[in-house]
Amino acid sequence: MNPAPVLSVVILTRNSLGVVERLVEAIRAQEGPPPLELIFMDNDSRDGTGEYLRSLSGFPLRVIPVPLGQFSHSGTRLQAARLAAGKAVVFFTDDIVPIGRDFLKNLTAPVLAGRVAAAYGVWQIHPQWHDPVDAYLHNDWYKGFDDIVEPIPDYCWEKFPPELRRRLCNFDNCASCIDRETLLRLGFPPVPYGEDMLFARALIRSGRRFAQVKDAKFYHWHKVKAGYMFRRMCYDSYLSVKEFNIFYVRRLRGVLWAILLRSLQRTFLAFFKVRMPLGRKFYWSGYNLRILSADFFGKFAGILTAETAGKGFSPLKRRLFAAQQRIVAEIEEKSILRY
Repeated sequence: MNPAPVLSVVILTRNSLGVVERLVEAIRAQEGPPPLELIFMDNDSRDGTGEYLRSLSGFPLRVIPVPLGQFSHSGTRLQAARLAAGKAVVFFTDDIVPIGRDFLKNLTAPVLAGRVAAAYGVWQIHPQWHDPVDAYLHNDWYKGFDDIVEPIPDYCWEKFPPELRRRLCNFDNCASCIDRETLLRLGFPPVPYGEDMLFARALIRSGRRFAQVKDAKFYHWHKVKAGYMFRRMCYDSYLSVKEFNIFYVRRLRGVLWAILLRSLQRTFLAFFKVRMPLGRKFYWSGYNLRILSADFFGKFAGILTAETAGKGFSPLKRRLFAAQQRIVAEIEEKSILRY
């Protein structure tokens, strides 16, 4: 007879064959985790994912079907938390790859010890699997963040600049551990995505602490098309203005300048700093030019209002604003499938 689970590991899946197997095997290989259960929230997979999940053994396991059109990053996770039996809930997206056999133990230790109400791991980019230029630039991103974010009184919060508020709320549900009782009390806000940073804000403003666990690293990166990046960053920028009053970009000239500078930077790194075959240098330089263009035009579209889009003669701004309105409406109706 299996002992009662201490951890409920929740994994969100949709047509996940080819990626979720790596995560399952990494969980099996973990050393010293407490008793756990696996809960898969499967969003209408049609590629055999459900059959694969139901064939697994070795853990208490449930596969919960999420009908097409009913998935959301906040609501689906909350549904899983209500069903969970563990003291703490671990959330994973299906395509992360934990680094090391102590990943799960490190990620969950601060929560299980009662030091914090939540903790999140540190994403990394594998330079051989993914974009090596992105890995070169960003794999040290976490070093400037505090290990523990303390509660913040309302008076202090109101005095903080927007950029500091956003930085303090950095949290990542791609790999996180949350005290179940706290999660059910506070809940995730009903947003299409970005529920993790808004939950972190609710935590510290309600007197709780959360941790960034620098010893819990995992690989996670998406090779995406420019259209997806534009939509994603448009909504991300729209949400950042709405929730934190942060403007990633403010002017169209700034968008063009940012694309130019960052593309030149990444091309320089690809050819002179990162060791890889010549063909890959050209490939990743071209890819980054397309993605950076979509990224910054998406961010600019996200900040536009009817007033700012209508100022002067700017057909491009009006088209970007129209795209923003369409994207926001679509995402708020259907959510966004991946981070």
